[in-house]
Amino acid sequence: MENENKIEAETHLTIDPAVVQLQAANEELQRRKADAEKDRELFRELYGKASAHVGEVTKENNELLEQVTILEGKVNDGLVLIRGTYEERIRRLEEDVEKWKGMYGMLLERDKKMEGEDYRKRAALEPEIRAENLKLRDELDALSADYERMEKVLEQLGEQELNQLGEQEKVLKDTVDHAGVVESMIH
Repeated sequence: MENENKIEAETHLTIDPAVVQLQAANEELQRRKADAEKDRELFRELYGKASAHVGEVTKENNELLEQVTILEGKVNDGLVLIRGTYEERIRRLEEDVEKWKGMYGMLLERDKKMEGEDYRKRAALEPEIRAENLKLRDELDALSADYERMEKVLEQLGEQELNQLGEQEKVLKDTVDHAGVVESMIH
């Protein structure tokens, strides 16, 4: 019996450190499990936020693309409208110039045929016709300059708006790319 007590005491001594060690390992594993569950919840929350942000950014990006399309259409329509207006004004001025040239040519022909009296009339009308002709040419030159200036202004405005939208699109794309990196880290 003494031998049995001795074996039991030795077993008890060898079991106690093993139990303590197992308990310590169990506690460490329980702590790691709790930390892992906290990390999992954090990643779920971050994933949810990232997914929501990606959805918002995608929606905003689509809205910006729609705005770009609308603005490009407006710029093109504006250019067509201005071009058409100025081309019509230039056409009418050119017609007036041709009309006055025709009148001048007709008066000149008539004067050649009538030489005497018509010569004096032509001499009296020539400064007036010449002034009208110069006036019309000046108006034509001014309208042409206005047309070119307006076309450049519209092009600059269109380019500025497109550049601004391009910068916004780049920022959104960088944000979406960053969200994609976070999402890929989660998975």
